[in-house]
Amino acid sequence: MTMATGAYFYQNSPVHIHKIRKTYSLEQAEAANHAFDLAVKQFLFAWIQQSTVTKSLEGSEDTEEFINHGALRSFFKYREDALERLLEQETIARHLLRPIDEVYFQGDAYEPLLAQFERRIYNIAAHREHLAVPFRYSPLSRQGDYGDTLQLTDLAGEQQREDIGVYFGTRRADNTALTILAHQLRWEAMSPSELPIHVITEGYMEDSLRRVKAITEQLGDQEHTQSQCFVIQRRHAVDDRHLGTALLITNPQQPALPQRIIFCDTLRPGTQPPWWDKFKDKIDAVFPQPEGHEPASNLLEDGGVKLQRLHDGVPVRHQDIDCAFYTASIGRAMIQLVKADADLILNGSIEAIVSQMTARMPEYYEQSNQPKEPEEVREANVIQRWNTGWQALKNLMQNKLTDLAAQLQVSMDQPLEFS
Repeated sequence: MTMATGAYFYQNSPVHIHKIRKTYSLEQAEAANHAFDLAVKQFLFAWIQQSTVTKSLEGSEDTEEFINHGALRSFFKYREDALERLLEQETIARHLLRPIDEVYFQGDAYEPLLAQFERRIYNIAAHREHLAVPFRYSPLSRQGDYGDTLQLTDLAGEQQREDIGVYFGTRRADNTALTILAHQLRWEAMSPSELPIHVITEGYMEDSLRRVKAITEQLGDQEHTQSQCFVIQRRHAVDDRHLGTALLITNPQQPALPQRIIFCDTLRPGTQPPWWDKFKDKIDAVFPQPEGHEPASNLLEDGGVKLQRLHDGVPVRHQDIDCAFYTASIGRAMIQLVKADADLILNGSIEAIVSQMTARMPEYYEQSNQPKEPEEVREANVIQRWNTGWQALKNLMQNKLTDLAAQLQVSMDQPLEFS
């Protein structure tokens, strides 16, 4: 087997956005998908021939029938590194890691045309969270016996209700996607900054606030005096899957009360965000003030933007479930703004901060405070969805190479024995 190595690591980071090229044809996609399915079948045939696991264990005596149906699921069942092994095959890896301009999107739902065995790979791999390829797999409830995605009419023999899990463009961000976005934010914050920047992406929003307080207290114990900036990107709560971004400025010598609290949501259905009172309660739970003092939540400032739209009455396939990308973009913009103008973050008006923040969100804004057209925003999110899956697959390949390098180093460190 040939390890597919350098060919895929030159591509742009998922943060970088291109337009979806419309030049890739249905015929090209179908030909590529056919070649991919054939490559997977050949791989499975070789595995069956070399493996101690026989097709008879799966209730089939016909090799071709077994390969066409249950072999891939059996391969994942008996190999903990099944997806990594598939990515060692250059033909298979090249298809799974193809750039978005080699993907054919069907209809107005931006649904990528995937090969049969490609979809099976994503669906079966998702049964193990660490192998999930974000947005490319169907919910377990919509998977058949062999990893195929069930159509709405396949379930119980009757038309079933649509939900957001059906479509590539409306599946929620899973833990793998959020981890990738968190890594991007931490990378953004790594370079030196006048105001120290901490990125918090653990737990729910209240957990993140407690983490902010704990770090501030620790820095105070270490006699730090400089103000600290915390950028949070996290889900609101266990019962609220929506994500938000928060920015807090704290003083290590006064950890009980932040200097500034800005919360940036992506929904603005009215004058007051729907999360306002709940978030104020979370702030006061984490930063309780002595009796007679104003609550910490009085510091709360609304830095929200109207990017995510409420889609009452529109088709399910057009629902906007992209708060993970919006909040990550806000977080990156805030980090960049802290580095560019710390005084604005410390002392500037919330209007000036939001204006400068949106100017640093080119995937969603033409210029400061001027969002792009909804169709452009949607296309940017489709691109990010595909690229996030690409990044997850790339990470698996890198992990495999790292493991091999570590094994080689251990082998080299072993003393030579002479007979």
